[in-house]
Amino acid sequence: MPKIKKIQEEEKWEVEQTEESEESEQDVITYEINYYPSDLTLKGYLEKYSTKQLYVPPFQRNYVWDQSQASKLIESFLLGLPVPGVFLYKERKSARLQIIDGQQRILSAIKFFNDDFDDRSFRLKNVQKKWEGKRYSELEEGDKYKLDDTVLRATVVQQLDPDDDSSIYHIFERLNTGGIKLNPMEIRKCVYLSEFYNLLEDLNNLGAWRKLIGQSKIDKRLRDVEFILRILALYENLEKYEKPMKNFLNNYMVSKKSIPASELDSLRKKFTKACQYVLSNLGEKPFHIRGRLNYAAMDSTMYAAFEAQKLKIKDFQNRYNNLLKNKSYFESATINTSDEKTLMLRFKLAQKYLVD
Repeated sequence: MPKIKKIQEEEKWEVEQTEESEESEQDVITYEINYYPSDLTLKGYLEKYSTKQLYVPPFQRNYVWDQSQASKLIESFLLGLPVPGVFLYKERKSARLQIIDGQQRILSAIKFFNDDFDDRSFRLKNVQKKWEGKRYSELEEGDKYKLDDTVLRATVVQQLDPDDDSSIYHIFERLNTGGIKLNPMEIRKCVYLSEFYNLLEDLNNLGAWRKLIGQSKIDKRLRDVEFILRILALYENLEKYEKPMKNFLNNYMVSKKSIPASELDSLRKKFTKACQYVLSNLGEKPFHIRGRLNYAAMDSTMYAAFEAQKLKIKDFQNRYNNLLKNKSYFESATINTSDEKTLMLRFKLAQKYLVD
């Protein structure tokens, strides 16, 4: 009976931290599973990955290692040092293997074999002199063979009961409570994967949105995706808001797990128009208060922008400047921002200054 513990991410991402951290609850899930060891070579992983017999499930976080981290792993293989094993999930019907723990290790090896690291050549970095700067094709024959035949032990897991693959998400979450811990949005991607989630990732690529948050690159830890979720959830369900914010967003994700394509299209158009309107009136990075992105200023302003855009309000810039000068608004955007009274005050003031 594994207990699934959800962990709050603490890493800062140039965002003003204004909400108190929230303790996660534990869920208790019961499954009957079978597992066994499999001594796959690194070349074996490459072959299975290339033929799509092995793949990274969509609920996984993105590949997050930098080239130095990946190079150190390759160096460990070349030196014959022990490397922790990985976990794979064997699907009941297709027998394909999903990577549920060890994605960074497996993909690092595959990237090195394929000489591809973020669209550039994968040359070893910050390793021993005899390997420094070398690609796989430039290694000595003996080192190539050693790397090809290196075993990275896998524990293969298969669910026996119930008769489906539902345990994979919870096994994945449980295994990933160590190392680089899952943040709430990564857990939502795992548990609530749907067409609505896909919409969030699509919206995250909008040029206007990237300029508003001041980040040209997509965040690998999905924090920018969570901002969009926050904006849409408060736009549609502000009157239902109760803290903690994390649970409010979770509940909104649940409500959107099965929605018609027409509703998805409507949300896409509304968010796109609001972003374009704010960018054209306020310019880039308008929510950076005290040097960092303030998501409380962002959520309340974007909320008002949905309506201001429809009304074609012309003096939005002047209205926004006056809003930021309001002492009550500034406090509500910087202190206890997820508290119900504070949040409602912030949104009421934003509506008053930016729309009414």
